[in-house]
Parts: sequence; structure tokens; C-alpha cells
Amino acid sequence: MADAGFVNFDDPIPLYISGFGPRSLELAGRYGDGAVLSVPPDGSAMARVWEHIEQGAANAGRSLDRSQYLMCSLTTIVVLDERETLADQRERVRREAGAFAMASLHYSYDQYRQFGRSPGGRLAEIWDDYCAMLDDTDPERIHQRIHAGHNCWVLPEEARFLTDELIDATCIVGTADQVVERLADLGERGLDQIMILPSFDPRYEVLERVGREIIPRLSR
Repeated sequence: MADAGFVNFDDPIPLYISGFGPRSLELAGRYGDGAVLSVPPDGSAMARVWEHIEQGAANAGRSLDRSQYLMCSLTTIVVLDERETLADQRERVRREAGAFAMASLHYSYDQYRQFGRSPGGRLAEIWDDYCAMLDDTDPERIHQRIHAGHNCWVLPEEARFLTDELIDATCIVGTADQVVERLADLGERGLDQIMILPSFDPRYEVLERVGREIIPRLSR
């Protein structure tokens, strides 16, 4: 009963495509009105993301307007009190952001296992030990073992791999001013939204603090 307003086929429905690697990002440029990514939240990766998306658009003969193309990236946020650092609140930071940081390690291992891609310098300190831990896993179950606890919690045997460097490379940790500054930098480089994925148990604490201390500053 479209004539009664129950459905709407007149206005265009935006298509947002999840793209983590070069080929899927090019598909996002070829077909999408926006992209959902997972890039390091330091701003420097955005240039490479745009390159792949715009290449996909060019291959399809599309003219892509960056200002009209929505970009959303996955990460999580830990808000520290004034004058605190990650090292000061390491236990809380790991509790709130550890699952997301470890999920990035799971992803890197999958890329290495399936495609032989290097994990990058930020994992050099832990990479050999992490791979050794998984060596005896049943090959028919390795895909399940890799993602155990994925984006929910950190498995006890994986806690030793949760370094400050891994958290800093994948999550946004800082005082409210520092978080807003990092988000502003990402915005200037073309990121419109972030989707935060806090650990399962403290998820409401994280969301409430972000809602209380970060979102009002962004709205201003």
C-alpha cells in the first residue's frame, strides 16, 4: 500500500558498503553512497582509503563528491580524567577497549593466514608468540578459534598480547579534550562518523561517558 505511505519507493535509499581492504573499498566507490571502514584512528590512513574509493568510482565512470559521501569507521573510545594517561589507567583501558584492540589482532592474523599479508610494525613485538599460540589449533576449527571473544571480551590466554601500543593504534584513548581533538582531525580528513564497539561487560559505562562528555562537545 505504497499510496498510503507504508513504503516509499520514490526517494533514493542510500547504500553503505562495508570495506576493509583495497578491493572492497573500490566496490564501495563503484556502487556505494558511503562506506563503513575500520582504519587506524590517527587520520593518516584516510588518504589511502579515499584513493581506493575514488579509484573504484572512476572505474565505474562515477563522479564522486566527497562532501556527499558518508564515511564511518569502527573503533572505540575510552575517556580519561584530566591529566590521566593510558599508563595511569591501564587496567580500566584494557577492560573497556581490550576486546576491540584484540579484534584487530584477529583480523591481522586472518589476513596473514589467508593472503600472506604482513601484520605491520605495531604487532612486531607480539606477532611470533601469537602465531605460536595458534600453531596447534585444528585447521578445520582455526577460523572459530581466531575470533573467540571477538569484540566482546579478551580471552585469558590472549591478555598478554594486549599491549599499550596495540590499544593506541586501534582505539581512541584520552581526556575529553584529547578525544575531541582526534575526532576533529579525522573529520578534517574526510571521516563523518565513528561507530564505537566497547567491550561487552562495560559497554553501558563507556557509552554513557561518551554521551555525557564527548557528544555535547561535538554538537557545539
